[in-house]
Amino acid sequence: MTIDTLGKITPVAVPGAVFASAIKDEFIPLSNYQQITFIIESGEGTAANTTITVEAKAGASGTAETIPFMYMLSGDTEFTEKTATGVTFSIGGASGKSKYAVVTVTDAMLAKGGYDRVAITTTAVSNSTVPGAVYAVQTKPRYLE
Repeated sequence: MTIDTLGKITPVAVPGAVFASAIKDEFIPLSNYQQITFIIESGEGTAANTTITVEAKAGASGTAETIPFMYMLSGDTEFTEKTATGVTFSIGGASGKSKYAVVTVTDAMLAKGGYDRVAITTTAVSNSTVPGAVYAVQTKPRYLE
């Protein structure tokens, strides 16, 4: 059995203490995909907050702008729309308290501003040793690569 619609998975921040520094991903073109979902995972450790935003731009040399996005936290059952100012994601916590945030942007959301690529950003959490990872999952391909 094959799954044609899974799309493409890109590691943005590989597993480790990723929250100690700001995450500013390379822009990922959405030309062949109708949707991109970022999964931000946080493990146990000293609790702190980071702010997640999404940037978009038109073309490789375009000017980056923060944009609204859809957001869901582990345990939630529905996405909520967040403004371009972003959302606070609480990392870390007690033993066994790993969690994740899901951030989604569709091609229709990008088209409103004439954008064709996106990047996820998080603010740094000084001296954080909380383990985590960030992956981008591009889905709903227009054609197989």
